[in-house]
Amino acid sequence: MGFTLVELLLVLVVISIMTAVTVPQFIRSMRGNRLRTAVRTVAMAGRYSRSMAVMRQRNMLLEFDMENAKLSVYDVTLSMPTTNDMSRADDDRSARSRSEEEPEPVLTRTILLSRRLDGVSFSSVEVDDDLRRDGIVPIIYTTNGRCTPYSVTVVDDTGEGVTVEVDALASAVTKDS
Repeated sequence: MGFTLVELLLVLVVISIMTAVTVPQFIRSMRGNRLRTAVRTVAMAGRYSRSMAVMRQRNMLLEFDMENAKLSVYDVTLSMPTTNDMSRADDDRSARSRSEEEPEPVLTRTILLSRRLDGVSFSSVEVDDDLRRDGIVPIIYTTNGRCTPYSVTVVDDTGEGVTVEVDALASAVTKDS
């Protein structure tokens, strides 16, 4: 009960044909999955920014880092420093001159979410008819849950892309590019 050489070669040919047919499909499926995951991440980051802005009653900053295919959500607060926070380096000045100076406001950013997208990149981000293809693009979500309408185009390494359009109430709609 052995196998002949012809039978073994026939099995190898069948396996080779099946592999040749299924591997390209599998690779296309993986690329499509990366693109779908990236689009969901962009939409989720917008919804998360909106929710946190309303819940915490503070402005949230959503940033798109075009070069690194990274998006981040920050809790942003702008506050005036108290006299305890001010530097003691100017102690030799008179009390009168210090009281006349206005302290500089302090911007504090606390990171809440950061995601780097794998296998895809941001092709462009459009905010207020300003199309950006590089740098860091900021989007502010205000305490009432609104933001400036924007659209983000995400592309994979084959050039296939999807655009996520977000309106002023942070509702996201996707469109194939």
